[in-house]
Amino acid sequence: MFDEVTKQEGGKNAAKRAGYVFGSTLFQVLLVFAIITASAAIKAKVIDEPVVDVKFVKAVPPPPPPPPAPPPPAARKRPPDEKPRTDLPKPPPPTALLQPKDVQAEMKPPDPNEPPEPEYDYGDAAAGEGVVGGVVGAAPQQNQIEDAPAYATAGYKKPQMAQPNCVQQSVRLPRELLGYISGPITVKFAIGRDGAPSRFEAMTAVPDKRIADAIWNAVQTCKWVPGADAQGRPTAIWVILPLRFTAG
Repeated sequence: MFDEVTKQEGGKNAAKRAGYVFGSTLFQVLLVFAIITASAAIKAKVIDEPVVDVKFVKAVPPPPPPPPAPPPPAARKRPPDEKPRTDLPKPPPPTALLQPKDVQAEMKPPDPNEPPEPEYDYGDAAAGEGVVGGVVGAAPQQNQIEDAPAYATAGYKKPQMAQPNCVQQSVRLPRELLGYISGPITVKFAIGRDGAPSRFEAMTAVPDKRIADAIWNAVQTCKWVPGADAQGRPTAIWVILPLRFTAG
């Protein structure tokens, strides 16, 4: 009886072991099948994706460095036996600057045998812009050479301007010359029997010849009434005319 029970239990155990073996084998088969199926799916997915070509681009090489600058030329060395030149031409001497000098008018003393002529103030000469004209020391006319002018003495009638203050109003000086005039200027000239002026000279030193030229031009521009001697005859007479210049 004991043996029968043992046999029955052994049969049950064998059946259980067989069920375990079958279940284990079936599980392994399913696991292998699942692995194979998953591998095939992964492989198919990898194959379906497009293939991208990859190209390797070479980097552009940097430009070559600039060539080095040429070295400066070497200074020429003088041989030890060469001596410096001493025959070079000498520079010209400096030219001396000419300094302006005051023009001194020659003063002629009056004749002591003749009474001096009184000086008259003919007014102020207006100084302004204008053209300087006239020639100092113009050649006298023939009748004036024959009739030498005389100083107006007692009984003589002095020459007069046809228009009062004509000389003073006719003098035209450039403005740059006004600064050179520091006082009155006295001039001397002769009025002939025909009323023509001649023998002009400046009795006062003038710093610029253009000043005397302007006065002489004004004297020649004006009309003159000739003077007369004691008998009333027209004659050439000296005129001494002081002028004062004022800005205007």
